[in-house]
Amino acid sequence: MVTTDRGRSTRIHGGALTRFLALNQRYAACAALTRNGIEIVGVGDPAGARFHAVSRRLLTIYKNDDGGHLDGLVSAVKALNWRRITQPQPLSLNPDLRELGKEVSSQAARLRGAIAEQELLDELAAAAVLLTSTSSPVGPVLLRSIEEVGAESCVVIAASKRATMGLETWLQEYGVRVLTAGELERSQSHREQSYVIGPPRIYRSSLVTAPVTSEMSFLLPAWFRDRSVPHSAIAAYAEGAIRVKSRVFTVGDVTEPVSSLTGAEDEVCLPQPVWGSRQSDVREPTPGEVEAHKVILSSNLAIWLDDGERIRSLDPRQPRGERVTYTDVTAVRKGTYLLLRQGTTERGSLYQAAIVQLGPIAADIEAAQFNWKQTLAQRLRQHGHSRVVEDLRAAGIKTADRARAWTDPFLVRPNNDQDFEGLLQWLGIPVHPTFGYATRLRKTIYLVSAEIGKQLEDTVAVADLSELETVGHLRLDTNTEGFRGIIATRVVAISPFTEIVSRHEARVPFEDRSGRWLE
Repeated sequence: MVTTDRGRSTRIHGGALTRFLALNQRYAACAALTRNGIEIVGVGDPAGARFHAVSRRLLTIYKNDDGGHLDGLVSAVKALNWRRITQPQPLSLNPDLRELGKEVSSQAARLRGAIAEQELLDELAAAAVLLTSTSSPVGPVLLRSIEEVGAESCVVIAASKRATMGLETWLQEYGVRVLTAGELERSQSHREQSYVIGPPRIYRSSLVTAPVTSEMSFLLPAWFRDRSVPHSAIAAYAEGAIRVKSRVFTVGDVTEPVSSLTGAEDEVCLPQPVWGSRQSDVREPTPGEVEAHKVILSSNLAIWLDDGERIRSLDPRQPRGERVTYTDVTAVRKGTYLLLRQGTTERGSLYQAAIVQLGPIAADIEAAQFNWKQTLAQRLRQHGHSRVVEDLRAAGIKTADRARAWTDPFLVRPNNDQDFEGLLQWLGIPVHPTFGYATRLRKTIYLVSAEIGKQLEDTVAVADLSELETVGHLRLDTNTEGFRGIIATRVVAISPFTEIVSRHEARVPFEDRSGRWLE
């Protein structure tokens, strides 16, 4: 019950009251954090400092490396630094750290004799051995802090779901709740204190600018010297924008190896894929080829993602019955879960299933489709993509830049009716019956797709979705022939440039281990 300014009483129902109280808590936490600032605790970590210093020397050499033979070593080194920052649990509960230490030593040994800097490789391997034989000093500092405020009054924030799982294994006996920053924002937490593992810069600004707890401490190795506090992207332009101050403390032995190197900390600490440079020639793809970005997926998979309009995906955050959907290709991001069929594309399977359903008329439809697509492909070969696009635009076709994509047998027709009619006229092909055939084929494919989507929804409804976060992928099988072996897998990284690949290779998952150290 709430009393208004005119003395009337208004009843607030449970759900609304909960949201009202949560909003009040947010405002109070924001006011307290703005007033008192955040605490940043740099913990002395001699073993980590030594490895970090050698890592920076390696990166200096890597920047001048043309052959890419250091890619594997640099990836493992970055990942090891990252694990040291984000997973401070004891070594016995930190298998990731030990595995990465062995990988660094293995990569260094592999390069012996291949580069001139043999002394650096020896130092790197020795530093990795030392690092992975000592637990992070951040862990004991975190435990002491938790004991001071009480486990029931605090929450630990981890940099990723993988880091959360490792910290939970360690801290569960102390009764401490461990969340990612996103989980904290969605939770109805009433904890007063949050202990954030890692430097502020690796977290979204909303963790600080829209806090859930009134007190916040970041715990990180002292050798990570960037202690800048994130702020909203519009803070520079907004009047009265929230700017949170910081109080920096150091604990333990903070001496570090002498180094004259300077540069951004994230260069040697944030795991990033090593893309190299574009290998394809500078030319236009043929009608049987596509420009595609390489997309690294969880579970040591990857695909070539072309410029198609959409791709089937899974959103585990949505309510039951609304999790399987389509995502625009341009909207695919790191963290998106794609639904892919191993060995082939879903588009091909949908096309074949639709042809079967069309029965006797299927042959006529396929012949009409083959005719206009082959005619378009011939124009592209004769005049080139740029000239064809220019001519199509002159003919009033708005989506002319999709001309090459329309030659794909599984991309049935342009979405816009006027564009399709104009394209057929430009090709010199009678609009009917080709227009009607293509439209009927597209409708049949939509019906098949909807049925497959329903089956996938039913499968997802009884699946253990936690596997998506713990394992990184989830196998989903349907009852329809040709649609078995579908997996949901998380996007880990997307290449900044495209390569020219065969159209048949696009969207087909293949084994790729370049993302095995990425979170």
